[in-house]
Amino acid sequence: MVIVINKQHALSSTLLIFIVFVYTLIPLKNAAFAREPDNIGKLALPEATANVDKSEVMIGDKITLKVHVKYKDAITIQFPELDQQIGVFTVKGSGVVEGPRKERDGYSLVERSYILSSYEIGRATIPSLKINYKGAQGEGEVTTNEVTIDIKGVIEEETVTDIKDIIPPIEIPTNYKRFMYWVFVGLGGLFIAGILYRFFHKMKKRQTTQEQEYRKRTPHEVAYELMERLLKEDLVGKGLTKEYYYRITDILRHYIEDRFGLLAPERTTEEFFAEMAHTNRLEDSHKRLIREFLEHADMVKYAKYGPSNVEVKEAYDRAKRLVDETKERLEEEVIV
Repeated sequence: MVIVINKQHALSSTLLIFIVFVYTLIPLKNAAFAREPDNIGKLALPEATANVDKSEVMIGDKITLKVHVKYKDAITIQFPELDQQIGVFTVKGSGVVEGPRKERDGYSLVERSYILSSYEIGRATIPSLKINYKGAQGEGEVTTNEVTIDIKGVIEEETVTDIKDIIPPIEIPTNYKRFMYWVFVGLGGLFIAGILYRFFHKMKKRQTTQEQEYRKRTPHEVAYELMERLLKEDLVGKGLTKEYYYRITDILRHYIEDRFGLLAPERTTEEFFAEMAHTNRLEDSHKRLIREFLEHADMVKYAKYGPSNVEVKEAYDRAKRLVDETKERLEEEVIV
């Protein structure tokens, strides 16, 4: 009877121990399952950091700000589009998003760069940036760290005090050889200038003398030269008879004007005849000679009269005879 009681007692104790063990395992299991989502959430939270390429710059220099975002789960990162100004810094430009890139620890990494500059001297801080993300577990945002930069001016205070005094004038030694050289160069230049002046002055004087000699030629010398030149051109032989009469008439009219002061070239034949009839500067024989010459020339020029070679020669002879006879009379007047 005693043995039966001991067996029952042992069975009850074993059952009690098993029940206590089971109840002990249930809280441990619940605690383990409760911690697992927290660990997953912590691993999925992105990390954002910011840094610059140089922490000390001159005023107006460009600064490259890089923002890195590290994450593990499949989420989408949205970088901010900065305005023209962020703090004391001016935004010069923004780069493209680079990544994602897988790291060795299993995380993904994306980054974006911004170009900044500042025109304020001193220590300045780039404010933290907000990075938005979206994933299966929802949306959120993380912020970067602030970045401090020292901005210096173009002229430092130390260099301002380092201004030296003006150097006194340096006494230049006198070089007499160089002085005499330039004296002789100047004298030589004046000598050459004088020679050139005399040469050009002499040439100009000779040209002026020739012009005066030409202007002093007598009317009959000019008439002889022009008539001889006309004869050599042989206009009649070339069929230019009318042109020949125009030319010889013009030569004779200018001779009469220069010799006697009568306005023969500017007047018509009738007007000239009227003036010639009232002047005593021409003898009657010369008046008749001029009348015969001009009337014959007008017939050829205006009446389409075709003169023979004999008539052409007679017209030339009349003109030359008038010059010859009036020229001889001029020489007689000069003798008297």
